[in-house]
Amino acid sequence: STTSKFKGVPLYPEFLALTLWPELCTVSKRASNPYYLGEDEVWVLNHEVFPHWMKHNILELARKRCFEENQSKSKGKKQRHAPEIKLFERLVFFLASKPNCISHTIPDFSRAIKLGLRHIIDEANDKANSTDDASKKEFYAAISEVLEGIITYSRNLADEAEELAADERDPELKKELLDIAAVNRRVPEHAAQTFREGLTTVWICWIAIQVENPNVGLSLGRLDQVLHELYQQDIREGTMNEEDAAELLCCLWLKIGDHVPTIPEAGEQLFGGTGSNQAITIGGVDKDGKDAVNDLTYVMLKATELMMLRDPNLNARYHPGVNSEEYLRRLCEVNIDTRATPALHNDKAVIEALTSKGETLEQARDYGVVGCVEPGSNGRTYGHSAAILLNLTSILELTLFGGRHRHTGMDLRINEETDDPINFENFGEFRDAFAKQVCWMAEQTTTLNNILGKIHQDFYPTPILSALFEGPMEKGKDLVRGGATINSSGVTIIGLADVADSLSAIQKVVFEDGDISIAELLKAMEKNFKGNGYELLHKRLVDPERTPKYGNEDLLADENVAWLVDLLDREFGKKQNYRGGHYRVGYWTMTNHAGYGRLTRALPSGRKDYENFTSGITPVSGVTPSLAKALNSVAKLPARCLSNGVALNLKFTPEKDREKMVDKFVGYVKGYFDRAEGQSDGGMEIQFNITTHATFVDAAKHPEKYPELLVRVSGYTAYFKDLNPRMQKEIIDRTEYQLLPGKAIPYDPFPLPKETP
Repeated sequence: STTSKFKGVPLYPEFLALTLWPELCTVSKRASNPYYLGEDEVWVLNHEVFPHWMKHNILELARKRCFEENQSKSKGKKQRHAPEIKLFERLVFFLASKPNCISHTIPDFSRAIKLGLRHIIDEANDKANSTDDASKKEFYAAISEVLEGIITYSRNLADEAEELAADERDPELKKELLDIAAVNRRVPEHAAQTFREGLTTVWICWIAIQVENPNVGLSLGRLDQVLHELYQQDIREGTMNEEDAAELLCCLWLKIGDHVPTIPEAGEQLFGGTGSNQAITIGGVDKDGKDAVNDLTYVMLKATELMMLRDPNLNARYHPGVNSEEYLRRLCEVNIDTRATPALHNDKAVIEALTSKGETLEQARDYGVVGCVEPGSNGRTYGHSAAILLNLTSILELTLFGGRHRHTGMDLRINEETDDPINFENFGEFRDAFAKQVCWMAEQTTTLNNILGKIHQDFYPTPILSALFEGPMEKGKDLVRGGATINSSGVTIIGLADVADSLSAIQKVVFEDGDISIAELLKAMEKNFKGNGYELLHKRLVDPERTPKYGNEDLLADENVAWLVDLLDREFGKKQNYRGGHYRVGYWTMTNHAGYGRLTRALPSGRKDYENFTSGITPVSGVTPSLAKALNSVAKLPARCLSNGVALNLKFTPEKDREKMVDKFVGYVKGYFDRAEGQSDGGMEIQFNITTHATFVDAAKHPEKYPELLVRVSGYTAYFKDLNPRMQKEIIDRTEYQLLPGKAIPYDPFPLPKETP
């Protein structure tokens, strides 16, 4: 790895690495994803590093800032706590990522590849000499200094390779070491002249970026576009063939996988099994709207097929009517072979979503995938797409219980925005109350995110990343201060299908049919649908034939989920972030839908106490027997409301007849993506697990038999054995479709692991 150990993780104590403090003596022995620490390392962290950062980390700085700002607003009235911090620390409502990182973005590697860092240094020095603005001079000086450091690092690698070569007796290995030395002497200081030099430039800059920025969600963008010219040149000149390129890419894939984030035990419950979510994007269209799929695209697919690694997170763009069916078939084949990758993105829908937020057509066409599934214009969008992770069911709780949440106690009223729902006379009043709670939560979450962002502006500049971006050099302004061309922030929603189905249940069962009152429904939920005949009510609530469910092309259910995504897009879209941009909303959950499910009691949808939520934008498992109907319901959602990306998780049974399976696979993807003019923008994203229910069950019971079973979680890939038991259950219980008939396979839910809620 790029740490001092063969396998190590970087520690960022100024961020949330402090959460590892209580585990220093046990983290090496924990069952899930252990980190091995020596006694000397434990001592230094315990006595020197963590005590210093306890009061100086970003969350504590933000806590102080929040308190000061709230005191000034309270006009002399004493306040013990800032409300947005208190809400955040209750955990059940939302997560804010800035105490841990910003990171989620894509650098413009083409600047380093085509110009070289020396050219960028000279540009920074020239700009520093031509301005009288002190802050700009400091910014340009910082860029010059850090890029000189990267060049020195690369030269040190060259020195090391030459020293190893001097003692090497194997002539082939000796030549390889000397080649490494020669490449690292040239790049990234100067423009890359070969494909190998281009890859080395990417890798050296990548290491530097991960030193400056926590290794979470940083992504590499459209490497098949950035490196294609050098690839073509080497192929044309005969200095490299396709197999050589594939080998180099496999080496890069392995190195990328070395970047592993530091996650405490509590984080394992929410993010278990995840790597650093370093996304690479291939295919799609270019800035002019023309087919961008090239021969290097196929080589990258081959490298992915050969390696079958969880990182990098490969994402493939496909534009209906522009990209070929041959390309789509290959994407489906690789998914079958790897069982879980790449994720597929519909250019038509994504570009529509980005242009609806003010991006130019050229900027939108040049999007890459960030982290899990979030679209961002390469080297232009500094978007922190994971700024806020919102538990939507917590807003439903506040609406159902008049501003209270069962997890925090019914004696505590979190806010007084809405009345007790037993007083509502119709469903419209209930939806209005829900909307008020969304508005209030949007204010709380964005206020905290903006304060955290200002702390980053004051203490954590990013000159390396700024040097590899469009905008900062021209403005003389760091990315964290608004130097990028596009300055958005991202919100992702957890529990969409669970809330949508709950709204539909309330509308149908309570207000339209009048079969039960709100008060009685709340009593049934309190009893977890047990006793007093509540079992019969539960059967009705979970039956898609009797209660509308999202994913069945039911008009009422589809209207409710469309209303939700429109509401969330409008309320968060009104908010301005600390860099002058606006908030974008998406629907991908990583493993948070399992973690938050553990904190949440029964819902009106019929979901019982502490069961997992449904992932991403996916309909609830077990209620969508028709694959076509499930795809149609999701595809109806307006792309403009999904600009921070979505994750639609599907599970397919592997078929014995591979050709027929690929044919059906291609057909369903095309149907989901390519909608008639005026019908909808088409589905935005889709990702797969091509593994049977029986295999997953056996893997949960016998992990030693499946050490490399790759799975799609909700936006990223992981090894099934690395997931916590709750997340394994969620994947096991996902609806499994047979592609040829397009029907779901019925099976009993996997037992929930024994645990304390």
